[in-house]
Amino acid sequence: MVRTNLRGEGFPLPGLSRIGRIREINVLVALILLCLYFYWSRPDIFLEPANLAVIMRFIATFGMLAIGEVLVIITGGIDLSVGSMLAFTGVITAWMMLKGIGSIPPIDVVPAVLITLFIGTLIGIWHGIFVTKLKIPPFIITLGTYLMARGFAANLTRGYPQVFDSGHPFLILGQGDVARLLGWEGGGVIGAIPISFLILLFIAAAVHLILNHTPLGYWIYAVGGNIEAARLSGVNVDRVRIFCYATSGFLAALTGIILASRLGQGTPVVGSAYELWAIAAAVIGGTSLRGGEGTVLGAILGAAIMGVMQNGMVVLNLSSYIQDIILGMVLVVAVVYDTLRRGGGLEFLKKWLSRPS
Repeated sequence: MVRTNLRGEGFPLPGLSRIGRIREINVLVALILLCLYFYWSRPDIFLEPANLAVIMRFIATFGMLAIGEVLVIITGGIDLSVGSMLAFTGVITAWMMLKGIGSIPPIDVVPAVLITLFIGTLIGIWHGIFVTKLKIPPFIITLGTYLMARGFAANLTRGYPQVFDSGHPFLILGQGDVARLLGWEGGGVIGAIPISFLILLFIAAAVHLILNHTPLGYWIYAVGGNIEAARLSGVNVDRVRIFCYATSGFLAALTGIILASRLGQGTPVVGSAYELWAIAAAVIGGTSLRGGEGTVLGAILGAAIMGVMQNGMVVLNLSSYIQDIILGMVLVVAVVYDTLRRGGGLEFLKKWLSRPS
């Protein structure tokens, strides 16, 4: 199904195609089967409120990063910097609250968080300008930031974590939950819902609204569907792409802040391979690496699969090396499935399957 009007014919109707709906149902079924498997493996742990809270924190982390990736990938780009951005923004936030800036003494939580979000957005704008104005491939510029951000965080801290004291008000952002927020005693599963998960739901609702109910969302899909047709129809392609990279930078900074709060420290070693988890979550959720296709719901479901998988592998006591192997396999399978779903490689498969034995 496509939307056609005077501004451009043949652009995909965002989030409403039959393929998109089927893909999200498939992802939901896969998520349910994955949950059943881990529950069958460890019924004594999996559905405990504390373990569900851990899963929701994983989903919040991967989900916010995946939403940023969805926006960038829809427009035909990629952002490989988000894992290092977690480390960089977490260190910056902790440094401002614990050490201060130069001769400026340590600052409060709110200013530190706002400054960090501003820095993350500026880095996203930096990516967008390089991609749109200087025509630098997104892979190159974001890979450069990937290296620079983690190197800067390590150099600033000399590799040592910046640890918050227990009881610091900043820690409630990543460690707090509904029960603590409302002053409940116990609260069961509802009380165990982390604040970070509520933030994810708010972000997801806002981005879904933008993508499906605003002209900007229409332009984002239009740029990904056919960039030249979008340009000729009057869409400011450069501004749209810069917005997507800026949003990805903002969400990476927000995730870095929340993760620093959750860990109780800003450390330069956090977030390793998180960009791959985020990309895998986006692709699993139906975002096409060729651009023009993707939804927030798909990103959340993909992040849920990655969160349950991450938690399940820890619960089953799999080594980190095995976890890396599984992550790589999941990413490859997701990309191959996406390619086949869009018709790529079918001729090769037909010839290979029909060859004489």
